[in-house]
This record gives sequence, structure tokens and C-alpha cells, in this order.
Amino acid sequence: MKKLILLVCICMFARFTCAQETTVQQIVEDLLESMGDELSDDIDIQEILEDLEYLRQNPLHINSVTVDGLKQLHLLSEIQISNLMSFREKTGTIYSIYELAAIDGFTPDLLQKIEPFIDFEIQETFAAGKRSDGDWLMRSTRTFSPDNAKYEGAPERYYIRFRQTQANYQYGFVAEKDPGESFFSQSNRHGFDYNSAFANLRLGQAGSRIFLGDYHVRFGQGLVAWQGFSMGKSAETIQNFKSNDGIKSYSSTDENQFFRGVAAQLKYRQFTFYPFLARNKLDASIDTLSDVPYFGAFQTSGYHRTGSEIAGENTLTQWTGGGHVTYAYERWAFGLTTIYNRFNMEMDRSDEPYNQFLPEGKDHLAVGFDWKGSVKNAFVFGELAFSKNSGRSLLTGILVKPAPNAELSVVYRNMNKTYFSYFSNAFAESSRINDEQAIYLGIKVLPAAAWSIAAYVDFFRHQWIKYLTAAPSSGTELLAQVTFSPNRKTSFYLRYFQEKKEQRFTSGSFKYNDEQLINRIRFNFSHRLSERISVKSRAEFSFYSKQSRETGFLILQDVNYSPEEKPFSLNGRLAYFRTDGYNSRLYAYESDLLYSFSIPAQYGNGIRTYLNFRQQFGSQFTVWLKVATTQQFNQGDGELSSTASAKSEIKVQLRYQF
Repeated sequence: MKKLILLVCICMFARFTCAQETTVQQIVEDLLESMGDELSDDIDIQEILEDLEYLRQNPLHINSVTVDGLKQLHLLSEIQISNLMSFREKTGTIYSIYELAAIDGFTPDLLQKIEPFIDFEIQETFAAGKRSDGDWLMRSTRTFSPDNAKYEGAPERYYIRFRQTQANYQYGFVAEKDPGESFFSQSNRHGFDYNSAFANLRLGQAGSRIFLGDYHVRFGQGLVAWQGFSMGKSAETIQNFKSNDGIKSYSSTDENQFFRGVAAQLKYRQFTFYPFLARNKLDASIDTLSDVPYFGAFQTSGYHRTGSEIAGENTLTQWTGGGHVTYAYERWAFGLTTIYNRFNMEMDRSDEPYNQFLPEGKDHLAVGFDWKGSVKNAFVFGELAFSKNSGRSLLTGILVKPAPNAELSVVYRNMNKTYFSYFSNAFAESSRINDEQAIYLGIKVLPAAAWSIAAYVDFFRHQWIKYLTAAPSSGTELLAQVTFSPNRKTSFYLRYFQEKKEQRFTSGSFKYNDEQLINRIRFNFSHRLSERISVKSRAEFSFYSKQSRETGFLILQDVNYSPEEKPFSLNGRLAYFRTDGYNSRLYAYESDLLYSFSIPAQYGNGIRTYLNFRQQFGSQFTVWLKVATTQQFNQGDGELSSTASAKSEIKVQLRYQF
């Protein structure tokens, strides 16, 4: 009875919901929730958040923007960018968003997403005197939980960021203290545990730049070097191509996915050169053998709260050098990437079977050749890479348009057991890019006005033991989604996801592979009731089986209220979830503070609520506040028990723009 009352309350809550214009947070939410696999809070999407927020305040001039500028949208594929540039060359000045609808691939949904970030002003000359934009951001987070662990420092998280941007230069810094880390005391007397600084300077009018401090590199299809967020398999079933982003300054808080040193982007005619050199201090578990130090694994959490975490902080030095060169000719581009890294001590991995073919020692080298280009109605791309110890890897794909309302994508991957790069992040099943043979098929069809169908299937196998298997294994993953958007205010989608693969099962001292099957079904409805109020409702179900079975479901109601010509906005969520265990957990993206996000795993039996408030003071100051609570109930006899535990979180953020 209590559950029935709760579900009725959730449904009634929809009557008091609210809406907003397409925002940066909404774009990122759509992007991440299109992913069919599990999401986690360690996904680094801060660059996307920063780029879109900057473009919201400084829109792209669609009549003069370059290809590199369009990539900052993170919403357009290479083909769509190429089609837009060709359309502009043929038609001349573009005067409105309605003209873009004539470009192949620019659907009404896509136009609605990019509209807040573009304008149609005509700028024929480079505005060298453009004023600079300054931005200070300060954030504090505190989690309240009865089972908080005892660490060296306080449970608060502190974050501060400064950025100054002008047409010819950009510089800034980031500092962060994680929960449990000390602050101006004990092992961290200098204050923030993590400090980062960056700067880049434009050279001439051709787009060349020099980078100092922290930066990241993204080349080819990610087989050799791709740092930061990378879109994998998702409901955007034909967006499998990685656009060569080159080098960008780094201002995120992930303490692993960047280089610290000097780099450049140098353009000469059809060539672009990207040399770089870096020296990074890494966290690692250090041991000695005959008084000679060595390390067996990296510590990548970024936390320095306990004795072992503090002991491993900055104990390893890594030198990295290399470069990339791209040659562009008409609708084709070819690139060559080389990256070499050396540690100040030997790497000696554990004797586990899954480590047998992975590199050890002090140094490592990887080289890759990549390509992309168009042939009539087909777009082809790929990368062929080599590493030490006869490592070979191939990723190649094609995107074709078999009919005016349909697109088809095929991606083939073949990575042998000895291939490895410390900086790879390619389109693949495994996060570690080695030992994988796979074929991916994706399709997107627009069968009628307001309808779209997207689906993919991925067949993969591994010839050797992986971290979670006991023998060579194989698997299949598929996703299908039907979307109906009758107008700009209303959208429905129904999504089905299935993953079937072999995983390790332990019975006493005997280990063997057994099939693990995960099925998820999601129904999502969003509607804008007025210019001020919108609503999103969702029901999702999870089914898990491997030796035992688990089921789970999640129902949620989002509220968004953004009054016109008012300096404040509100949004919130009420959700109820129940799963038989962690294996049947469900994820749902949460709106958060600017440049922040949250994707908590929901499992067990409970209620999740949060409320976001944003208040602007004049044109320079903005304050955000988020309060979130998870109420967990003990399960007993099919009813909610009187005993429960709660975990609450509060976040406060201040922004000053000048």
C-alpha cells in the first residue's frame, strides 16, 4: 500500500513541473543519456560543458565560422560540417536557421539543439581587437552520510577556477581539494591537493597556436593518443567517427587525462603539425627489489586521503614526447601520429594471466596512420597503429546514405593481444584498447515526419583472458530506439538495450566463463507546457542474469521552471527505484551546477530527490545551489521497512564574469 501511495505521489508531482529553453545542461544530458552502456561519475565531460557554455554567450557566426570552430559544438559529425561548408560556398550568406534545414543531415531536432549557439551576423574580417572575457568560478560540496569513512581531511570538496579568454590568447588555472583530503594541514600544508595551469597563444592569422602548461591531445581514431571524453556506442548509432581535435588547453579536474609541458599547432598550406613534449608526475604503487624501485600499477582515483593513497602520490615521473602531422586535400585528410613515453623506473606488472601480453619496462612507443574522406555518398575513416612487441591494431569504418531518409554505419576493429598505447581511447568494447576483434553495424532511419528509428548491433570477441574473464570470450551488444517528436514541445522515445557476454564465475577453486545477460527497457516522455514550464517523465526496467537473476525498475519525474525575464530558475527530481542488487542497478543523468554533472547508480530500495536553484545578480554574479537526498529503505516481506538510511549532498557555486 505504501508503494502504491508513493507511485501516485510521483505521478501527481508531474502537475507541478516546469521547463526551460534548450540549455547547455540539456544538451549534455541528451548526449550522455544516448549512451546505452553504464555511465559513471568519472566521465570527464567538462570540456564539452565549457565549450557549449562559452558558445551560448559568444555564438558562432555561421557565415564566417571555420571547420575547427564548428567542432566546438560537439553536435555535428564530420559529414554535417562538410555539408554546411559546401552549402555556404554555393549559396553565399545564410540569413536564418530555416535555411540550414535545406542542408543534408540537418534535422529539426539538430537545428533546435544548435540554435542557441549560433548567429547569422556577417563578419568578413578577423576581429583582432575583441575584448577579453574573464571568469571566476568557486564551488563547495559536502556529503552527509551516517557511514562516512574516516579520512585524514574534512568531507568537503573545494574547487576554484579562473579563465581569461581573448581572440589571441587564453590562460587560467584550476585548483581542487577532494573529500577526505587535508587542506592547509598534515600531508597537504600548501592548500589544494590538485593544481593545474594552462595558457595558449595565437600565432598569426592561419590558426597556429602554442600551448603551455596543461593540455591534452586527440589524434586520429584514438588508437594511439586520445585523452579525455570519448563517445562510444550510443543511441546516436551512426556517430562512430572521431574528429581529429588536435591539441587543446586542459582545465578539468581529472588528474590523469592530460599532459603538462609545451605543445604547438603549426599550419603551413595543407599541412598541420602538432609537436608536444610533457613531464607528468603520476600516482603509483612503488616497491623495491634488490634496492631497485619499480611499480606494478598506477593509482588513478586522484584521491589522497589515506596512508596508502598519500604514499603513492606523485611517486612516478613520466616523460612523453611525440607529434602528429595532418595533410588535407579537398575532401580527404591523412595523418601520422608518433608518441613515446618513458618512466623513471621499471614497470613490473602482476603475474595475473590478463597481464601476460601487456608491456613492461621503462619505455614504450606507438605509431599510427589515420585517414578520412568522402567518395560520392560514402564517408570512410580509419587508423592503423603499431606498438612495441609486434603490436598491431586496425579500426576502420564507413558511413553511407543508402536512401535519402536513412544512414548506415559499419565499423571493423582488429587489435591483437600485444597492441598497447598508454594514451589510447578508441571506439571499442573494452576500455583497454587491445585484444579485440569486432564488427559494428548501426542504422538510423527517418520513416515519416516526426519519427526516427535508430539501432546498432556489435559483435566482439577476445582471444585472450581479460580482467573479468577466465578464458577467451565473446559477446554481443545491441540497442534499438524509436523516437516520436510531433512538435518542438513534445518528444517520446522507447529504448531497448541488451548486452550478452561471457564473464568469470568462481566456484571454490574452479574458475570458468559463464554467460552474463543484461536487458534494459526505457520509456521517456518530455513536454514543454509553456515557455516557463516543462516536464520529463521516465520509467526504466533492468533484467540481469548470470547464475542468479536480478530485476529492477526506476520511475522519475523531473521539474523545470524558468520564468521569462527573471534572474532565477528552478529544476528538480523525484524518483523511486527498487532493484534486487547492484547488478540490476540503473543510471539517470541529473541536472547540476554549471560545469558539473552527476550520474549516480541507483540500486536497492529507495527514493532519490534533488532541487537546483540558480540566481543571477546583475550581469556579473551568479549563484547556484543544489540539494540532493537518497533515502534507502530496508526490504522486508515486500513492504517498506520502518528502518532506513539517508545520504544527503549540498553543493554551492559562485561565478563572477568580467
